[in-house]
Amino acid sequence: MANSKTRIERTIAELVAAFPLAFSTEPKRIKPLGIGIKQRIYERCILSHREVGDALRRYTGRAAYLNATIEGAVRVDLDGGASGYVTAEEAMHATEQAKKIFAVSVDKVKDEIKQNTPPAKGSILQPSAMPGALKRAPRPLGLADLKEAAAARQNLKGGLTPNV
Repeated sequence: MANSKTRIERTIAELVAAFPLAFSTEPKRIKPLGIGIKQRIYERCILSHREVGDALRRYTGRAAYLNATIEGAVRVDLDGGASGYVTAEEAMHATEQAKKIFAVSVDKVKDEIKQNTPPAKGSILQPSAMPGALKRAPRPLGLADLKEAAAARQNLKGGLTPNV
């Protein structure tokens, strides 16, 4: 898998070097490519059909490319010249693809957060903030409480009833 990604990225880098007016790695300089550009690349390069197809699929599937594909945007040929315009349908398709990419990336982040979150041992809410929890926790015993308990024990030993 890593080899495939590396090979595709290398092919994209070759396309950027060979056709800098059509391809870019800088998101702000990315422009929609002309229809049929794959065939033009085949005619002018020695890259295999598979390499070109994989690289174009990756390049045109990136968020920056999809964001550049808006209605009325000028499509470019390999030499940077105008080669048509993006239609409303094409722009809508690009928007849908970008939404899918965003949804997948949000799901990945959510999964990473879930994996990195320690399991909850108890609630982080204070008892008074928890619904249905009106009872207070017992207060800690003080010195007076301990003296009273000791006196009660003494009274029990002597057969007397405690003063509680």
